[in-house]
Amino acid sequence: MKKLITFPLAIPFFILLLLLPLVLLAAVALLGLAAADVVGRTLGLSPIAALMIYIAMLAGGLINIPVYEFKSPGGTQPQMVPYLGARHHMPQWLSHRTVVSLNVGGCIIPAALSAYFVLGLPPMQLLATTIIVTLGVFYFARPVRSVGVMVPVLVPPLLAVGASLIALYIGGTGFSGLARLAFASGVFGTIIGADVLHLGSIRKAGSDFVSIGGAGIFDGIVLTGVIGTIIAAIITSL
Repeated sequence: MKKLITFPLAIPFFILLLLLPLVLLAAVALLGLAAADVVGRTLGLSPIAALMIYIAMLAGGLINIPVYEFKSPGGTQPQMVPYLGARHHMPQWLSHRTVVSLNVGGCIIPAALSAYFVLGLPPMQLLATTIIVTLGVFYFARPVRSVGVMVPVLVPPLLAVGASLIALYIGGTGFSGLARLAFASGVFGTIIGADVLHLGSIRKAGSDFVSIGGAGIFDGIVLTGVIGTIIAAIITSL
């Protein structure tokens, strides 16, 4: 049961993310922009809906839903075995069950929101940016024993926003869909590149619990949406 409720990141950083909307509202006010106009133009959501989704992601980051488990190696333990009058150290392979869970705030809610954003996005641009984010995150991701997959926190959002900017510029469709494209490609690319493609490495690492969209991934997914929205708001306000 204790594995179902876990903090996806350090508590001080979690509190910082919790206070982030207040900081953003203050910044928007200083720029002389209306929050409703910024959020509506970049995400197609009302400020209340965007804030509720953000809070739901933060709260949902504490909750993991087990989906399946598999048998994985747990390491070795030396064992003394007599042979021809002498005792020899022989490795004894241990194994245990690895539980794979879906993080509510770092996987389920962002994936559902991304599916909503996808409806108004050019398919080829979405595919291209998702592939770029997937490959980039896969390269930087590192499975850590007993923790899961870890990715540098700024890699997913910067990859997603950068790839989305290039895709929209080449496509000539304007930057009105930047935040939605960055969010969707960032979420899908991070989940695939960090978690799905590293399941084999996780199996070898012998972790007893894996949270898809959880520890090491959650903050990158949240910041993908935040940074994408900020940059989109700046560009569309110029």
